[in-house]
Amino acid sequence: MNNNYEQKLANSTAVDRVRMITDRYDGGSDSVTVLTSFGVQSGVMLALVAEACPNIRVLFIDTQSPTSQRDLSYGRQVLSHLGLNNFEIAKAKFTREEFAEGMAEVGVHHVDQKDVFHTLSQDVFKITPLKKATTDTKCLLSGVRRGQTKSRDSLPFLRYSGSEDPDKAHPILDWSDEDCLDFLKMKKIPPHPELNSLLDDVLPSSKNKKPRKNSLSSSLRSKRDERGEGQECGIHIVQDEKRVGNVPVPSLPNIVIGKKKCRYCVGAKELLNDSGIEYVEAPVHLFTHLIPADAKTLPVVYLNKKLVGGYDRLCEHLGVDDILNSVSDSDSE
Repeated sequence: MNNNYEQKLANSTAVDRVRMITDRYDGGSDSVTVLTSFGVQSGVMLALVAEACPNIRVLFIDTQSPTSQRDLSYGRQVLSHLGLNNFEIAKAKFTREEFAEGMAEVGVHHVDQKDVFHTLSQDVFKITPLKKATTDTKCLLSGVRRGQTKSRDSLPFLRYSGSEDPDKAHPILDWSDEDCLDFLKMKKIPPHPELNSLLDDVLPSSKNKKPRKNSLSSSLRSKRDERGEGQECGIHIVQDEKRVGNVPVPSLPNIVIGKKKCRYCVGAKELLNDSGIEYVEAPVHLFTHLIPADAKTLPVVYLNKKLVGGYDRLCEHLGVDDILNSVSDSDSE
C-alpha cells in the first residue's frame, strides 16, 4: 500500500503531491504543517501550498542565528505576496548567549568541541521548538530536495515516522535548482537576499557550460555559519531511534543531565569515567526537554540514546554497588 502511494506521488506534479498529502491527512489545515526556513528556495513550497491548500499552517523555527531575523523579514514578505495568513513562529526560551554560557560551565565550548556544541545547539534551538510546536501535527511538509545533502538523496516523497512524531512529506524532492529558479520567476516570488550570491553556482556562466538540470548536487541552498557545506540542519535526518511513549531521544548517544553541585550527578560521572564510557554533560536548565515526566531526581543518564535513569539505575546498569544511597538515604538528589 505504501509503495503504491509512493509511486503515485512520484508520478504526480508537485502541486498535486501537496493536494494528495493534505487530503490524506484530513484536509491538511489542522493536521499538516509546512515547515520553512525562509531560505533561498522557500518561495517554491510556499507558492505550491498557496495554490493547493492556502489555509495550511506555516511554521518558522527562529533559531536566533545571525541570519534568523533577515530570513524572517523575507518570509513575511513572501507570505504577504502569496496571501498565506496561518503563520506561527517557534523559538527556544533561551538565547544563544545563555546556551553558550551554560555549556561552558560544564566544559563544552564552541571552539574546541565544535561538533558536540553544534549538535546540542541544534537540539535546543531547532528540534525541541519544532517538537513542541507540532504535538498535534500528523504530517510535516518541507521543501528538501535530493542533492542538497547525502541523507536527503534517499528520502521518499512521504516518510512514515513509525512513532508519535509526525510523518514527513517532500513534494519537491525531485526538483533541480533550475526547476526552482524557473518556478520562482513564474510565480514572481520576491528574491531572497542571498539569491544573487548563489546564482553563479547554480547557472552556467558561459555557453560552453551545460545546465545541471539532472544534477545530483544542489547549490540553491542558503548558507549558514553554524553548518558546513552539504551538512544537515538536524531536522531532516532520519533517526534510527524512535521515541517510545513520552521517553525523549537525545541527540547524542551518552548524556548526563544534571547539576554541578549535585553529588549524585558527580557520582554518576565518576562511575562512567571509571567504566571508560565517554559522555557529554548537559546542564539541566538547558535540557529540561530530556527529563522524563516521571523523573523525580537528578541526574538523568542516557547511554546509546536509551534512558538508563538516575544514579541508582546507573549502578544497576553497570553492575556496581550503590555506594551513595547505602551511605545515606536522607540526602536529596
